[in-house]
Amino acid sequence: MNRFLLVLCALAWIAAGCKDNKKVSLTGEEPVEVTDFIEFFPEVQLPFIVSDTMLSKKVSDSLLIAYSVFTQFVPDSILNKDFNKARPKIYPLGRVKEKSKETYLFAKAVQGTKRVGYLITFDNDDKYLNTLRLVRSGENYSRVYGSLDKKFQITTYRERKKPDGLNSFKRNVYIYNSASNDFTLILTEPNEELNEDILNPIDTLSQKNKYTGDYPANKKNFISFRDGKNSSEILFFTHFEKNKGECVGELKGTARFVSAKKAVYKEAGNPCTLEFTFTPSSVYMKEVEGCGSYRDIRCFFEGTYPKKKSKPAKKSK
Repeated sequence: MNRFLLVLCALAWIAAGCKDNKKVSLTGEEPVEVTDFIEFFPEVQLPFIVSDTMLSKKVSDSLLIAYSVFTQFVPDSILNKDFNKARPKIYPLGRVKEKSKETYLFAKAVQGTKRVGYLITFDNDDKYLNTLRLVRSGENYSRVYGSLDKKFQITTYRERKKPDGLNSFKRNVYIYNSASNDFTLILTEPNEELNEDILNPIDTLSQKNKYTGDYPANKKNFISFRDGKNSSEILFFTHFEKNKGECVGELKGTARFVSAKKAVYKEAGNPCTLEFTFTPSSVYMKEVEGCGSYRDIRCFFEGTYPKKKSKPAKKSK
């Protein structure tokens, strides 16, 4: 009899162990508890880095977290800031816990060509606290990453390469502040190149179309247009800084002419839509549909920009 009971106990223990080790599906087809959600993220070692190249790597859809499940535990307003009304695919990247303190989750969201990396915090009782955006694609930088180190300091890094070969960069370091439930900036390191003119990635391309050229409001608010691959397309790069630099936007792309004086930027899988209306001396830019992943939330791609007069060619003697 005792032997029989021992066998039953052993079988029950094995069954319980198998159940605990089974990975819960987050497809939205079955109920999910917050502990299931958190443990779905794989444990990682610090320091852990989320780069723009990591965001571009394909991930198996078996790891997909349904939008309905993700927003059950993380406010949908976090995603709306970057993806507007679109519902991106969400994948887990990693999980780490500070002893007797917060749990940090790394996640990436993908919608068309947009990719964003987030750092999400939960408290010791698995209650959601806050989210910090670490990285997003489409930014005009040569190197971009976000990281969490062994001291649980969070770093975001942006780097541009200047035409003279030097690098301009900005590094921000944060810590999670439980008293204010926020990420507190404790260090920022821009180098001396950062405050110079914005690097224009299409500056050296050809300008044969009658509307190509530069349309600057000032050094930090401008639109540049260059020739597309045919007469129906035009390349553009725009950068703006509003509200004393608190609201920044930047976008590079290809617009297509829909009439003699109007070109529209629109890409498949991307809700962002811009209209450019040209006159001989200016261009009017209008954000038709949400471009939130390329700007801060309280400003828009809009305004009239005067065309810069081209210098007359020097006459050869």
